[in-house]
Amino acid sequence: MGGLIDGVTAFLDRRQLTSVWMPLTAFLAALATVAAAGVGWGRALTRWNGLAGETRILVVLGLVLVTVLAGQLLTVARPGLVHCYAGHWPDLRVLRPLRAALLARHLAAQRARAGNPELFLTYPRTARRTLPTRLGNVLRAAEEHGDRYGLDAMTVWPRLYTVLPDPFLVSFAQAATAMQTGVMVSFLGAAFTVAGGTLAVLVLPGAGAACCVWGGALVAVLGYRAAVRAAGPYAQLIRAAFDVHRFLLIEAMRLRLPTSPAQERAQWEQLTKLWYRGAPDYDRISALRYPTPPESSSEPTPGDLVPVPADPATASPPDPDPAGLPSGPPAPSGPGPEARPVAPSAALAGRARPVRSLLAAAITLAGVAAAGMGPQRGTDEEIHATRDLPAFHVLAPADLKGERAGRLSGRYTVKPVGKGASLRPSELGPPLGTALAGRLALTVSVDAQRVRRGQAVSLRTPKGTFGGLIALEVPAKNSLIVAVPSTDLDALSRGLDAGPARLVLPVS
Repeated sequence: MGGLIDGVTAFLDRRQLTSVWMPLTAFLAALATVAAAGVGWGRALTRWNGLAGETRILVVLGLVLVTVLAGQLLTVARPGLVHCYAGHWPDLRVLRPLRAALLARHLAAQRARAGNPELFLTYPRTARRTLPTRLGNVLRAAEEHGDRYGLDAMTVWPRLYTVLPDPFLVSFAQAATAMQTGVMVSFLGAAFTVAGGTLAVLVLPGAGAACCVWGGALVAVLGYRAAVRAAGPYAQLIRAAFDVHRFLLIEAMRLRLPTSPAQERAQWEQLTKLWYRGAPDYDRISALRYPTPPESSSEPTPGDLVPVPADPATASPPDPDPAGLPSGPPAPSGPGPEARPVAPSAALAGRARPVRSLLAAAITLAGVAAAGMGPQRGTDEEIHATRDLPAFHVLAPADLKGERAGRLSGRYTVKPVGKGASLRPSELGPPLGTALAGRLALTVSVDAQRVRRGQAVSLRTPKGTFGGLIALEVPAKNSLIVAVPSTDLDALSRGLDAGPARLVLPVS
């Protein structure tokens, strides 16, 4: 038993890892990718290498802390997300048109459930209990399964769950994890459509922003479909718990088991009223079936019998609806216009296409709008070199061609550029103009983690301190390329040969 409990505990840890941490990590990694692509991978790497070791450790710890806090918040919000995806929405005026359109779609399928085995398991019995999402209807149909025994699923399930056997709990946890993972992936995909799309509008070209919006929407749709598919086995296990294990709860309460369907319905009805209302019906207390004293007969006496309907199908068990909707008449069971078999695709027609078309059109327009609002970098790509340019060459108008080539004049290259190659601002140094005239590039081995391009620096060597140097590029955290006046090159070289150099930064 101890090994089984340890296995269940380990699986529950994996359940949280699968349904929360992995989707959240992917979401944060996608946001970081958009930000790095906007800044430029080379510049982002240079900035990261330019941070001190202690700073990088603090940044990593901060990211881990943010991830942990966000994961805990999502774990707490996970039941609410499933509730929302199931269609239990607040009665807001802005949501009423969408709710009405989606309900019209699912009501068409609900009316055909009596003649379609697939729809019979995925839609509730009455039209008034139908929800505006397919996931919610699958779960509600499973909740109604307990009605056939006279028990209310929402009241009994939290108590029944505590006495379910361990093998069943493992299987149920696996099914719940699959459904919750789909919901979480869908939610984070929708969140990336908004957050990632907004970030992409600010830092990426138009095409990149559109891809972020459309990609996030696609992930949201696929995640929801995965949740609906996983809800099938989850709902079947709920039905199995009511069918097979419901008497475990009565035994755990030390009550007598019922001996007929009528006694069972009466017992569950009074237990539900005891839990929900605080007291059973005064004239039906005996229906709770408390254990008889040892000296009395175990056979029920006439005083123990409870008036119940002759036909269990006509009994009136409590039927509180989780969505707060009143119960409607039972679905037609005989042949008739509402019981004719209808294919699922035809049953889901109704107003489904307009709703889906409107949502698809809205997402498409959002991507197009993001593409139009994003920074137009196509002009940067149209700036090309007219000749082969060496590294650390100050750009002149004659070196460039393009409508906006003048904006790059005065900046310098950090690597050789071939003729006809495109030039981007992120791949160039700052505009120094004539400050580089009469200077030569020299690579020195120093700690350059806090140096940026174009910064004035000094080098302290055993032969003296050399100032007036300009940092051109930081190829690595322990290497720096500086612009040295040609008159100081020989003296600085002798100083570097005499021993290690130390970088001196100006006081800011």
